[in-house]
Amino acid sequence: MKRLPIIFIAITLLATLILNSCEGESCPPNAMAYAKFTMVNQHGTAVAPTVPTSIIGQITTDVTVYDTLENGEIIERIVKDSVINDTLINKESNLSTFKVPLSYDDQTTFIINYNGEQQDYITIKHRNIPYFMSVDCGTMMFHEATEVTHSNGIDSIVTINANIDNYEKENFRIYFTVSDTQ
Repeated sequence: MKRLPIIFIAITLLATLILNSCEGESCPPNAMAYAKFTMVNQHGTAVAPTVPTSIIGQITTDVTVYDTLENGEIIERIVKDSVINDTLINKESNLSTFKVPLSYDDQTTFIINYNGEQQDYITIKHRNIPYFMSVDCGTMMFHEATEVTHSNGIDSIVTINANIDNYEKENFRIYFTVSDTQ
């Protein structure tokens, strides 16, 4: 009977040590890598389009299509170089910065659509860098931008930080030539 409190204390200490060693993994809240763009004028001041703006992601890939013949037979065929669009940001007002994911392919194209009136194309060539966090957190895909091209109304794009990861930092600065008003 005198040993019962000692045994109870020993079991309690052992259970406390075992349970404390089973802490959860501290995974990052954001496991996706987003490229962050800032729109600026020729002086480096943030600007926003005056019309609702959409950002559309565009990739080119091979697509498998299943066709049903008249006799009921289903055949599979591959359509090469299919263009797939996906709206990432839809008709946002006062859009001076935006974050978008990159494709796991080696090139990603974005279309900036200014309320259907004008479109700018941005193409980013990048190297994909798989990153293993842990068994509990899984893997992430980081990217390193190697080349950026653009079209139409964009004056230039400057790469601020070529390493695109899950930290929210500016990666690209889009320069527009904006008329000075007084």
